[in-house]
Amino acid sequence: MNKWSPFRSISLVYVGIILFGTILLLLPISSKGISFINALFTSTSAVCVTGLIVKDTATDFTFTGKGFILFLLQIGGMGYMAFASLFMTIFRMRPDKRQNLIAQEEFGLFSRDNTLRFLRMVVFVTFTFEMIGFILFYSGFRGSFPRDQAIAHAIFHSVSAFCNAGFSSFSTNLTKFADNPFITLTAPFLFICGGLGFIVLRDISARFRGERRYLSEHSKIVLSTTLSLIIFGTIVVYLLEYGNALANKPTLAKITISFFTATTPRTAGFSLINIGALLPTSLLMLVLLMFIGASPGGTGGGIKTTTFIIVRSFIISKIRGIKSVNIKKRRVSEEQVNKALTLLLISLILIGTMVGILSFTERDIVHERGILPIVFEEVSAFGTVGLSTGSTKRLNVSLSHDFSSVGKLMIIITMLAGRIGPLTLAAMVMKKEGPESLKYPPAKVQIG
Repeated sequence: MNKWSPFRSISLVYVGIILFGTILLLLPISSKGISFINALFTSTSAVCVTGLIVKDTATDFTFTGKGFILFLLQIGGMGYMAFASLFMTIFRMRPDKRQNLIAQEEFGLFSRDNTLRFLRMVVFVTFTFEMIGFILFYSGFRGSFPRDQAIAHAIFHSVSAFCNAGFSSFSTNLTKFADNPFITLTAPFLFICGGLGFIVLRDISARFRGERRYLSEHSKIVLSTTLSLIIFGTIVVYLLEYGNALANKPTLAKITISFFTATTPRTAGFSLINIGALLPTSLLMLVLLMFIGASPGGTGGGIKTTTFIIVRSFIISKIRGIKSVNIKKRRVSEEQVNKALTLLLISLILIGTMVGILSFTERDIVHERGILPIVFEEVSAFGTVGLSTGSTKRLNVSLSHDFSSVGKLMIIITMLAGRIGPLTLAAMVMKKEGPESLKYPPAKVQIG
């Protein structure tokens, strides 16, 4: 029996890339000494475009090591099928049926879409945004570094930002550039665009070129939900942290930092302030934003904006006694509703299980700092965000640095699940059953 499935291929290829990256980072030319578990963690964080670090990227890795991390970020951000399309184009190859199915599953395409054309578009859009980001970042770094260093930092941060990775070539991330608009505005511009998803970017491009009169329902939902979450997050951070983390900042800086802090949990992972200094209420709000994450077919993780809006609409419909689920005067199919609810449930089970394991393996941290930092780290891994309340044993690294090997392995598994999607992971490990042959009588079960 042929047990091949696009879900299994996606998962296994990403595992293969992660192991290949681990080998690269273990090479003497890559770092100043790194253990296998830390190399595996770093490779997973890069390929899954997360940004959680157990080693300081700026000081613990050589120039070559940073280059390897950048290479892994690029593969993870574009998706390996889009990366592979570069070679297909060079050698004039076309994806076969299996490769088409993998690409459709990875980016959420319809069967009627021209897969190779879409993959080429992904590559073109990625490099275009990264080139724009490089120019803007270079303008911001040029006054602080020599020309060669400014170029290197600009390339690294442009790729990391558009791929929603959160890796930085600075030990303190972007905190030293909180007053530089070329940095504080360029980074959100890149990771918001990357988080919208390539399907939405294609739709917007077609709209501006006049190829279609209106945006698709999918794009409208993604754009409106993204805007609403950004506005909500900015206002909440500003109000909560006005007298705390933002207390000594001028008004304009408070607004800029609040905006940046509200957008970065959408799977970007960059920071302008110390996340560990935020109030617990602010951290809980960031947990919610990280859990929702980016949008389908993009460079970010989380349950996605569309899942969030479908589940929200489902709950509202049931409260109002409406049978169908409607969004923007359009009915959502029962299949899509069931998929969204399943994704939500699997995600909650995954996070709950991992937090339970981590609360046992890292019980010293729980006793010292409480459970919230553990939850924050786990959801950050699931949403492939990279934000962290920080290590207590070493500056400029994530809380995962303090975890045991088992704890780090749990975060690694979570990052992988967040990148390929919980449904894909579940489909890989679960045995597919045949069509249902018997219909049983309905069960009478009391609810509530």
